[in-house]
Amino acid sequence: MFFYFNCTCAVVDKCKNPADNKCEQKCVSNETAVDLYVCSCFEDYTYVGTPNTGSCEPGDVCSVSECDAAHGICTNSSGTPVCRCKQGFELDTDEKNCTALDYCGTEQPCDSEYGNCTSIPETGGFMCSCAFGFDLQPDNSCKEINECLVEDEPCGEYEVCNNEVGGFNCTCMLGYEKEGSGSCKPIDYCSNKKCSDRQDCLNILYEARSECKCKPGHFTESTNCNQGDMIFPGNMILKKAFSYNIRKKRAVDETSKEEANDLNDKTSLEYRNTEEEVTTWVNKIYAQIISFKTSEVRSFSSDASGNVVVNFALIFLEDENEVVPINATNLEKIMTNYMQSRCTSDVCVLGSLVIVENSWAVTTPDACAGNSDFNVCPDDTICTEKEGTVGYVVCRCRTGYEAALDTLFLDTYEMCQDIDECQTAHNCTTANTECLNLPGSFTCVCAEGWVGTPADGGCTEKVDYWKKVTIGVSVGLATLCLIAIIVIVVLVVSGPTNNAGKEGIYIDTETNNTNNLTLTDYHLPRARLSGRNKQEMQEKNKSNTSDVGICCHVLSV
Repeated sequence: MFFYFNCTCAVVDKCKNPADNKCEQKCVSNETAVDLYVCSCFEDYTYVGTPNTGSCEPGDVCSVSECDAAHGICTNSSGTPVCRCKQGFELDTDEKNCTALDYCGTEQPCDSEYGNCTSIPETGGFMCSCAFGFDLQPDNSCKEINECLVEDEPCGEYEVCNNEVGGFNCTCMLGYEKEGSGSCKPIDYCSNKKCSDRQDCLNILYEARSECKCKPGHFTESTNCNQGDMIFPGNMILKKAFSYNIRKKRAVDETSKEEANDLNDKTSLEYRNTEEEVTTWVNKIYAQIISFKTSEVRSFSSDASGNVVVNFALIFLEDENEVVPINATNLEKIMTNYMQSRCTSDVCVLGSLVIVENSWAVTTPDACAGNSDFNVCPDDTICTEKEGTVGYVVCRCRTGYEAALDTLFLDTYEMCQDIDECQTAHNCTTANTECLNLPGSFTCVCAEGWVGTPADGGCTEKVDYWKKVTIGVSVGLATLCLIAIIVIVVLVVSGPTNNAGKEGIYIDTETNNTNNLTLTDYHLPRARLSGRNKQEMQEKNKSNTSDVGICCHVLSV
């Protein structure tokens, strides 16, 4: 048995199942097409490729969009332009424009007092900066710059740098003041300080004051300064770098005290501190000697190694109870014995003083030597060492000077003033001489109007040749005038002459008129005028001027 069936095949619609086609956007069934379908695209898209394996490319819909040109980005969404913003910007409510995001915000990520925040939306961040005079720190805070600590000191000599918020200012150190040029100069506190004749005034600049200190070779006893009668110079070397600094110019911080640091400057703190420590220890060394009074530092200097050389003096006052012979040799031995137990490794230690071993010495002074520290006598005095003393100088006035009684310095030092020998005794007794006072002496000179040398033949009257010439010329002129007057008088009184009948211009000696007359018309003689004088007189007569010059050229009478 056989069965027969009539079968037909239906066309499969591959567009119904996206898995059966390769279209991106639209699938269209087509029984005649390969794979029974073709692909197409939405509006504003263009199909590219084979009919059933191509792709859809968007059309240029963003070319006419209104997105923010600077910070916006346009995208095609199913053929519709959609705006979005670049990093650091956000889309406005109009969905077209972009507004920069504020990355500084209200929380202020930078220093709130001295900082400044700048938002940088392009990078999605911000930048911190600080006000002038401040430095930006890693945590974005601002730290004040201390301009006084910079390498190049901002202030000048003897000035203190004062740090301020955002800057600094310079002021004079304590003990200094501004002068006209703007620089700082030391204040002379001694100008208003009165010290005794046995004291010197010392400016203590770093304390803004002055003090009276006993003169070299003196010691303080009660409130007086007395002079020692035995003074020995000494020296020692400190194992310490000599300080040449001219005062610190700046403060390390706001609370530090500005101080001097200069062993060349007796007013500096460094000098006074070292001086005090040296004298304290030297006084301890000689404290057991009955006649010892005190020690004093004369100066500090530097040796070849840069160490500090201390030049000091030991002051004694003779005492009948003294048992130790006072001389340089014994005094040096006393110091050596004291130092022995304090010396190790070539140095000896006295408190904070480190002394080079065997560097000390005590000598006998040549007190009146020109370069001696003991010779305190002024130029107008003579220095002598008092008999029986060591280093005890006596200053006496030179010849031609005398002690000023109101400044007499007891028995050792006289303030001298010049003697005016012209007011006391002199030998300028020759005629026409005078006495001229000189510093420390006098001399004889010729009086005013006299010349010469009184000691070499006396004075003679000074001849004034110009005066003689002037007198001679004056006498000559007077003589000529007198002769002229006599001639005129003779002419006037001599009577008529034989000129009668001569015509010409004549001067009437009674009326001073000139007329074209003959001499017979007048009984007085007249002077005839010639040439130019005749014409001048005629012009004078026309103007009716009666003042006719007398000095005419007389031709004839």
